[in-house]
Amino acid sequence: MESDREMIEDVTTLGIRAAVLLRGVMVRKVNRETLEWGLRELNPSEALQRYFPRLVECTEYVDLLNILHLLYGLEGQLDYQIREYGFDSLKDDLAEINFSLNQIGEKFDLPQVQQVM
Repeated sequence: MESDREMIEDVTTLGIRAAVLLRGVMVRKVNRETLEWGLRELNPSEALQRYFPRLVECTEYVDLLNILHLLYGLEGQLDYQIREYGFDSLKDDLAEINFSLNQIGEKFDLPQVQQVM
């Protein structure tokens, strides 16, 4: 279905952009303000709202849903996460996003994922 392909590509693009942003944090090229701005620009809440009904219909989409949930949580809980656990806690989010992106790339044959991973 064409609309599903569009959804898969949209969420994958969000995941790739988030991974790049978080990698920047890990190598200290992205500061907290830039991270906050980047997460707002990604606007995962809008994507989650738009795609949630389709994502929960099919178990194949679990990794897409995982990415959106992670980004939505980061956007909303970033202050708390950094205060409680520090910037190093973001590496776990990055690892989980990377894992989901790898799964998506294999499952849906997305060459853009293999190019950045």
